[in-house]
Amino acid sequence: MTQNIERGPQSLKEYTDLLRRRKWQIFIPWLVVFGAITAIAFLLPSVYRSTATILIESQQVPQDLIRTTVTGFAEERIKSITQQIFSRKILMNIIEDFDLYPEKRGKDPMEEILEDMRDDIFVEMVSAEVPDRRGGRPVTVNVAFTVSYEGRDPQKVMQVTNRLASLFLEHNLRMREGLAETTTELLEQQLEQYRSLTNNLEERIARFKEAHITELPELTNLNLETERQLRRQIEGVDEQMRSLKDRKIYLEGQLANVSPEPPLLNVSGQYILDPKERLRALKSQAITLRATLSSKHPDVTKVRKEIAELEKEIGALDKRLEMKKALHLKEQELKELKTGATDKHPDVLKLKKEIEKLKKNVKDYEDMGKEGFDLAQAQPTNPAYISLQTQIKVAEMDLKGLKDKRQQLEESWQDYVKRLEKMPQVELEYRALLRDCDAAQKKYAETTAKLMEARQGQSLEQLQAGEKFTIIDPPQLPEIPVKPKRIAISLIGFILGIAAGVGVGAVMEFADSTIRSPKDIRRITGHPVLASIPDVAEVQKKRGRNK
Repeated sequence: MTQNIERGPQSLKEYTDLLRRRKWQIFIPWLVVFGAITAIAFLLPSVYRSTATILIESQQVPQDLIRTTVTGFAEERIKSITQQIFSRKILMNIIEDFDLYPEKRGKDPMEEILEDMRDDIFVEMVSAEVPDRRGGRPVTVNVAFTVSYEGRDPQKVMQVTNRLASLFLEHNLRMREGLAETTTELLEQQLEQYRSLTNNLEERIARFKEAHITELPELTNLNLETERQLRRQIEGVDEQMRSLKDRKIYLEGQLANVSPEPPLLNVSGQYILDPKERLRALKSQAITLRATLSSKHPDVTKVRKEIAELEKEIGALDKRLEMKKALHLKEQELKELKTGATDKHPDVLKLKKEIEKLKKNVKDYEDMGKEGFDLAQAQPTNPAYISLQTQIKVAEMDLKGLKDKRQQLEESWQDYVKRLEKMPQVELEYRALLRDCDAAQKKYAETTAKLMEARQGQSLEQLQAGEKFTIIDPPQLPEIPVKPKRIAISLIGFILGIAAGVGVGAVMEFADSTIRSPKDIRRITGHPVLASIPDVAEVQKKRGRNK
């Protein structure tokens, strides 16, 4: 049965024999690798670094008094400034001013040179723990940052670092002033816009008030009260008109029962009767005469003739009086109808025709030329009749005045009703204008306050009293190179040399097929070794060493 015997040394003695047997195969690779790496470490050119430390100073004036308009953290501005400094134009100016990378200029592309310079510039933040103003817990904040540059010439390295630090300070001031100025200009533009908007809205409100001076919301109570007063006045005028109409009707009724002429007295002091009374007296006299005298008696015949003439005269007189009264009533009816209708209204035209007809009939009766007493043509002389006529005319004049007053009150009342009907829509438009104007005025006031703060912030930046960068540790002339790390490289070469020697020795050992021990025979043949004859020379050497 074949035994599985591992190849290679298994004990300390075997390892010792291996090292003694392969010592030159291990030592020579180690020496070559270690020597080559050490030589490279000491042949590499020295690289120097100069560093400037820039402090981030907080605002010198309390923020409760003047608030800065530059927002954002300092880290953001530092990154932004870094990108600006890393621009092609600025880096090329630095390269040309200090004659950097002379071995690459002219043969390498400028983009590669700029990229190498970007790799040689280092910007690192410096943090510290400070107590929080609110909670009191310590928080980590960036209080400073460092700007470094690496190069082979210590003098140029210091100069370039100094230039970079100055650029950071310059760009920070320029950026803060630019941000403050931009904020002020933006607020000034917004303020001008809000000023124009406010003026426009105020002009619109003024024109709206002028166009709706009597329909504004603040006049609602006044318009309502005035409308109620006008309504009450109209009702009062209507009541007065009804009273005047009733009085006129009453006076006209009394006038109908009064004779235009008063009873006359003769020279003996006796009353001269009017035709109607005389007719009644003659009729009584005729009855008396017929009782004592015959029908053909001259006195009876005379009385009968007088009665006939008086009846005829009184009939014509009554007819004329009735027609004149009817004419007067029609004329009054026409006046009342014209107050509410035009001249072309059918009822008006009809009344005019009737009035013309009555006037013609009255004229015909007046032209008959009858002799005797005519009450229709005589001017009234009875004081009671004249007084009643005067009262009727005064009532008519008062009634006409009240009608005119009512018409004026009605027109005013209708005007106020229209105002009240239009006021809801006017109020909507007016409230919308006022709301827009109030909003614009508030924005204008807010922007004015912000502009004042922005101008204070701009003055703060111009006086360099806000947050700023200060160089607390200027770049120094480097004396010790930071690259390469020769000792570290030599140590790495030492370790790599050992690894190379051990690797070469192991490869040589595994590639060697020489049989040196019974274990090798067992591994090759697969059979156990019964006995072994030692090497006499080797045994003697060991004995000699032991002695």
